[in-house]
Amino acid sequence: MNIKKGTIVAIIRGVDPSEVIDIQEALIEGGVDWVEVSLSEEEKGLECIKLLNNRFGNEIHLGVGTVTTTEQAKKAIAAGAKYIITPGWDKELMTEILDLNVEVFPGVFTPGEIMQALNLGIKVVKLFPANNLGPNYIKNLKGPFPNINLMGVGGISLENIQEYYLAGCTSFGIGSDLVPRGATKADKDKIKNTAMKYVSILQ
Repeated sequence: MNIKKGTIVAIIRGVDPSEVIDIQEALIEGGVDWVEVSLSEEEKGLECIKLLNNRFGNEIHLGVGTVTTTEQAKKAIAAGAKYIITPGWDKELMTEILDLNVEVFPGVFTPGEIMQALNLGIKVVKLFPANNLGPNYIKNLKGPFPNINLMGVGGISLENIQEYYLAGCTSFGIGSDLVPRGATKADKDKIKNTAMKYVSILQ
């Protein structure tokens, strides 16, 4: 799965399954077709993945986030997730997820974790929390790791995304700034307009 430079991944968290189709439609209208459904509320998250997969299929790049166990990864894949995102680094968990024949974008924080990910053949890592590290840290990482695809997650906003993009992040996971936690269809217009703004900055 090739995540192109300038990709926005919308993070859906705490959304009721009855609202998720409307929210995804707003994201598509705004130009965002990558989505990560968080398992911070596992049952809700799995149901959202199932509904999104049934409704949109290959129209969207559907993944799952906040995965901390292999069991969760298996459930999410069964529901329709095509890639797995973890909050942090756990080499054993990465190996087990890769054995499921699915792409994983692990949460990393240090050069050592990035090196371990590269050695496992992982192509994309989630730098989290990006805003605690700052653009200079990202610039410095690109020295020893010029080809790493860094997904910036945590504290990325319309105000600072360009700075992080120019520093070397190639893609971004955007949570509540794009899709408010527990969003409903009443938020559709706001989500669509915000998505369009993010996309236009990175174009």
